[in-house]
Amino acid sequence: MNPRTRKILKWTGGILGFLLLTLAAAAFYIWSRMPKPMGKPPVLQTELFQKPDKEFAVDERFISKSATELAMMIRLKQATSLEITQALIHYIRNNNYKTNAFVWLFEDDALEAAKAADLKVASGDSLGSLHGVPVCIKEQFWVKGKPSTWNSSTFQGFVAPRNDKVVEAWLNEGAIILGLTNVPNMLIDLQTHGDLYPTGSNPYDTTRTPGGSTGGGAAAVASGFCPLSLGGDMGGSIRVPSGYCGIYGLKTTEGSMGKDYGSSPDTTGTGKYFVMAVAGPMARTVDDIELGWNAMIKPWYDNNRWLAVAKDKPLAQYKVAYLDEWHFGSDKIPISNTVKQKLATLVDSLKSNGITTEYAEPPYFAEMRQMHMLLMAYMVFAQQPWVIRQLIKHDFESSTPLKIDLSEGVARIGDIDKEEYKKILQRRDALRDSMEQFFKTYDFLILPVAPGPAFVKNPDHLPMDVDGVKMEYWDHFHYAMCFNATGHPALTIPLGLNSDGLPVAVQVVGPMFSEKRLIHFARMIEHLHDGYVSPK
Repeated sequence: MNPRTRKILKWTGGILGFLLLTLAAAAFYIWSRMPKPMGKPPVLQTELFQKPDKEFAVDERFISKSATELAMMIRLKQATSLEITQALIHYIRNNNYKTNAFVWLFEDDALEAAKAADLKVASGDSLGSLHGVPVCIKEQFWVKGKPSTWNSSTFQGFVAPRNDKVVEAWLNEGAIILGLTNVPNMLIDLQTHGDLYPTGSNPYDTTRTPGGSTGGGAAAVASGFCPLSLGGDMGGSIRVPSGYCGIYGLKTTEGSMGKDYGSSPDTTGTGKYFVMAVAGPMARTVDDIELGWNAMIKPWYDNNRWLAVAKDKPLAQYKVAYLDEWHFGSDKIPISNTVKQKLATLVDSLKSNGITTEYAEPPYFAEMRQMHMLLMAYMVFAQQPWVIRQLIKHDFESSTPLKIDLSEGVARIGDIDKEEYKKILQRRDALRDSMEQFFKTYDFLILPVAPGPAFVKNPDHLPMDVDGVKMEYWDHFHYAMCFNATGHPALTIPLGLNSDGLPVAVQVVGPMFSEKRLIHFARMIEHLHDGYVSPK
């Protein structure tokens, strides 16, 4: 080999070696910045996800009862909290394997709490509104001494050091916590699957999703495992699962519980960009939604200016807007025929009862959806290192484009600009004000909560067929997310089942701090639709 060739090879080898070392260093840097698992995975209660060899005896008297009915039975000494709690625990053990709704069952703790509740009744002590009533809690919320992993290996070893304030609010009213319900990985999906827990299923068809992220809570309530569930909603996570499982679910007004009512296993976060997320009750009846919300909001009730309810206002004096498909430009987010038909039937019933109904689409819907993505960019990704944010941004940009242009929000993931955030909040205020103007013309807005009923499980997030129209997976979020972007309260109302035996629902949206009005209106129209129908 001549000296010139040898020299070229030497330089080439040196350059290649340098490049390899640089790539290895970059890869190590990225790896070092990636979140690491927090401790060891929890040891699951495996029997909870398996059919028992022999079924437990169940006192069927309590399985279909509402929380309101159970609370009254306990108060009047027609039943004890202990026998109600024991019946539900046995019912869960017999049936949870079908849906994996519960991921933790606190049998011993719940029975001890029920015994203590009965002693208070016997001694004539004052009782809270939920005294002795079994409830379930979304795994997102802290229950002292229990796992709060968000179904993610990142937080797999986290144990709650205290109760969430919203959990404490229910406990202060005497609630008995049965256990924690299933969630998707990091609470971000319309399906309930993740790193740690078995996949959640819909009680009406176990091949389908129960929704997300409070999918387990919705499935538990629909299945009769508990009458009341605590859910969380940052992009439809109460309303969509409620709709898919045929129950009521209340997304509360953002800020009505302050910003420190909840918690996260990521205890290093500053909470600076914490917006949109709210807690709310899920139940089979309107009365239970009211009961759960009143108990939940009690610590913060006097801090808010609630819109008054005109209880003597007849239906004929209501004016309601409705929307079946969201149109923008020459395109739309399609809605399945089954949702359109149920919504049309409801609207006809409202009209026949004297309610003025008008087809009306609020202005700036697309801007509201973009706003959700912008706020999420700061809320979820601000703590991530720059290099990680660029990878996430690239992943969003290279995925299948959605019908709604979210490019501004995606771009912001890669550039967390603090000054720009102030302008984004100003834009958000303008969008909220626009919706408030809309509600000066209409009492409420009724529209789909999702494009169709619960869909067949789709772990790869592939495009789906909605009544012959192909939709991208993430386009299913649009109808719910807009009202997280503005902070308005909304109540999912179940409209019974379609011809396939699947629940169909709509959401009713109201002005800020109109929870009382939403609940009152839902009760007034309860007789105009099928509501909750128990799974076979």
